[in-house]
Amino acid sequence: MDDRLVTLCGLPMAMLAAGAAGLGTPWYQQALVGMEVGPTGAQFGAEGGDPLYAARFNGSEIVRRCREAGSEYVVVWARDGVYAYYDSAVQPKAPGLRERDVLREAVREGRRLGMPIIAYCVLQYPTTALAEHPEWAMRDADGKPIPDRVCFNSPYREHVKDLLKEMLAYGIDGFHLDMVDQGFGPPHGCWCDHCARLYEARYGAAMPTGVTWDESWNRMLELRYETSAGFERELTQFIRSEAPGVTVDYNYHGNPPFSWEVGQRPVQHAVNGDFVTGETGIWGFSALTTGLNVEIYRAATPGRPVQVAMQRGVRMYHDQTTRPLADMQWELYTLLAHGAFVTMVDKTAYDGWLDPVAYERIGELFAEARRRRDEFGHAPVADVALWFSDRSRDWYGRQDPSRYFAGFLGAHKAMTYEHLPWSVVLEENASLATLKQTPVVLLPNAAIVGEATVRLLSDYVTGGGNLIVTGISGCFDHMGQPRPHSALENLIGGRLVRPLESRDNHVRFARGQGPEALTAGLRPDWPFLVEGPAVVYEATEATAIGELLAPHRTVRQIQGLEATDWPMSAGE
Repeated sequence: MDDRLVTLCGLPMAMLAAGAAGLGTPWYQQALVGMEVGPTGAQFGAEGGDPLYAARFNGSEIVRRCREAGSEYVVVWARDGVYAYYDSAVQPKAPGLRERDVLREAVREGRRLGMPIIAYCVLQYPTTALAEHPEWAMRDADGKPIPDRVCFNSPYREHVKDLLKEMLAYGIDGFHLDMVDQGFGPPHGCWCDHCARLYEARYGAAMPTGVTWDESWNRMLELRYETSAGFERELTQFIRSEAPGVTVDYNYHGNPPFSWEVGQRPVQHAVNGDFVTGETGIWGFSALTTGLNVEIYRAATPGRPVQVAMQRGVRMYHDQTTRPLADMQWELYTLLAHGAFVTMVDKTAYDGWLDPVAYERIGELFAEARRRRDEFGHAPVADVALWFSDRSRDWYGRQDPSRYFAGFLGAHKAMTYEHLPWSVVLEENASLATLKQTPVVLLPNAAIVGEATVRLLSDYVTGGGNLIVTGISGCFDHMGQPRPHSALENLIGGRLVRPLESRDNHVRFARGQGPEALTAGLRPDWPFLVEGPAVVYEATEATAIGELLAPHRTVRQIQGLEATDWPMSAGE
């Protein structure tokens, strides 16, 4: 071990070995509830050197207060894009800490109390590193640096390893690495020299000139995905080589509403650590997706634990308003019921002060959850599996991912509102065994369905499974272009005539038409709105039930002088 690092952390070697050895069952396999605590301010401009910022951010107090609240582990903020919160030789320390070292304080208190200590390390948006090394910046298609974003193919990789090695010397139990994204919108990257060389070496051609949605862009997406996944794998391997018992997880963005822009696929970027970590929050993801996110994480990493972070603030992570207890209870129990272990995020006051009311409420919340521990951790029951197609997300949704997400999220909403037990099946790792776990598989507007998927679904149906196909499922090819014939025609028993251009479409059932099991409770001779893509099929082997009605269009709408955003009444 580097002598300089031993001096930095100031901990005896026996303590380091005990922390990193990971003896017995890993901490995350036993965890139910824990906490993550970090300061609020660096993202608001505290890099100006304000000595008040984080002055009261104290590792010992954090661990002690978390333990009193019933937390079973603590994720403590160690490095963000501006500062380190320990005595780093690589990145400046927050000036308000003066001589103190938050990570050293936290590890010592954690050892005293028997609490696993996880170091939180920010990866993307490294303000200080980019100021020192502007050549590491991600670049857009015109070669211009993209502010605040770093290229994961640059020498930044070695810079991160230097930081990780410093933190490992403290005897931590794990890392939470946040986050390996490539931006949440335009401008898109990366066209830097490092990426250009990799692209040319891999494909023998120059990079595309922009977001072109052709074969060159298909290769560009693969490079972007592999860049993020390779960065994660390399860091994980580095940590394993330095300290095999130290765990690693990454903040994951392979679930809705995140698309190709972020640079993550559901499975490819969920499996690179010991477990997957995602985040929820009504303020950012809606109440409905609280459980949906967990199911996507579980589907991406079958058999592994999944961690979900929620926060004690009302509006967003850096909000200082503490949520009502009942509000936090609802979210916590939803996450636990779907099989996650849960981390409560507390963003401290600007100076590092810990809100006592927040910790009182979290204490009540955690105490009840731990009393009911035996009720959680069981396999959820599902009657319907929702098929998630990342290829449709990317190549049908393209720069408007809501085109795809609206159907998938709408199907989930229908299941939730009707109290139908559901699960998620991901296109990347779906198998016949996976499909057979539920009696019904629903393809909600899965525009792109490949040959391998058609064979898989055919085997599922042949074996007695039930398939529901909605919207334009199967009507687009691998590159997101309309197909002359639906890939699912043989399964549907109908011939594709044409998709409707409208989204405000209606369905009507004639009196006595169709099996009672399908039409019971539906009012006959009454058109009802089914907003979303619709396809005209001509029955070949199937039995047609009901009528599809296109909407009326005014003269001005036909002339293109009036929008069609508001649904019109049923027409032909």
